[in-house]
Amino acid sequence: MIVKEISRKDYDEFLEKIKSYSFLQTSAMNEVLISNNRKTKLLGLVDNGEVLAVGLAFIRKIYGGNRIDLMVGASAVDENYEYIFYDKLRDYVKELDCLKLVIKLDKDYIIYDQEGNPIEQKDRSFIEKMEKAGYNSNDKSIFVNDGSADYQFAKDLSEFLPDKEKDLLKSFNSNARRKIKKAKDLDINVRPLRRDEIEDFKVLTLETSKRQGFGDKSLAYYQTFYDEFKDNSEFLVSEIDLTHSIEKLEKIVGGMDPEAKNNKQRIKSLQKEIDMLKEFREDSDEDVIPLANMILIYLKDQAIYFLGGSLTKYQKLPGAFKLQYEAMKRICRKNIPLYNFYGIDGVFDGSDGVLRFKQNFNGYIIRKAGGFTYYPNPGKYKILEFIKKIKRKFKK
Repeated sequence: MIVKEISRKDYDEFLEKIKSYSFLQTSAMNEVLISNNRKTKLLGLVDNGEVLAVGLAFIRKIYGGNRIDLMVGASAVDENYEYIFYDKLRDYVKELDCLKLVIKLDKDYIIYDQEGNPIEQKDRSFIEKMEKAGYNSNDKSIFVNDGSADYQFAKDLSEFLPDKEKDLLKSFNSNARRKIKKAKDLDINVRPLRRDEIEDFKVLTLETSKRQGFGDKSLAYYQTFYDEFKDNSEFLVSEIDLTHSIEKLEKIVGGMDPEAKNNKQRIKSLQKEIDMLKEFREDSDEDVIPLANMILIYLKDQAIYFLGGSLTKYQKLPGAFKLQYEAMKRICRKNIPLYNFYGIDGVFDGSDGVLRFKQNFNGYIIRKAGGFTYYPNPGKYKILEFIKKIKRKFKK
């Protein structure tokens, strides 16, 4: 048995045999990485011409050589072959001038409720297997954003399949239900984007990346993602037609008796909304404005909210809430039982704003296995790291 590069056709045919796998290890994702100037390889564990396991690797230059990453590890029908793949991979990477090999397994380490309280025991079985295969577990040198998110937020949708929308809405907390009702009153719409609208999509993701302190993807990345994932993904946007929404709210106010006791507060609230929308319209060149967007990925066993953004200026409007609700309805109609809201920081003290938003929809938290490293030539790696530190010191 050896690990070697295989064709896209052989890779895809094998992956189709797997019940559950990550979008990050598909050949479609391979093309997306290439569009983002990544050097990649579709690898297979092969025995007498038969593929027994597969994995997607990308190669990056580091000081003195290469680093090779498998963002979610390998997949195999028989798990034993997965770990044989990791064993044989060590021999393969030595031929590529590899100084460091990083594997992030797509395996659940522990499950928490949405407040961060453990609800299952830790599973250390795969850690022991990786260490037996010659890998270091969590050596503190792996960035969180390399590969699959270490902490993910998910919601079980199985009881809402395929079209129990009212029950789905009831499963959210009161804040989410209130926001979604407000979005309905404002006629906030959610729709899939066309390919020629991807530049507009990137406007929101770029602002969000700057606001949250991470790098946005390139336009080519998003375009290739759209082309490669095809029917297995949707680029969704929530948007509002300002003039239409203003007219609708003014009509509602006009039909209410201002002297009625129960109407006074409601009229005041609606008028406040109208004034806000009019301010937005004065500042905008367009009547229809985007509020929030996302890439929604459909797999066999789950759907994933991968990337998205929003505009700070319009965050008082519940575009993000309506977007998530509509995404979940689409997932239910496809009979997919799990919605993975994807990454959170993994801090449960209330400081993670992304987690706080996702908690509105009532789910649970998955902690993944984290990263495992292998150094083909640890002595050389340590010497090069020492030289790099010295050079940095003299540059200061």
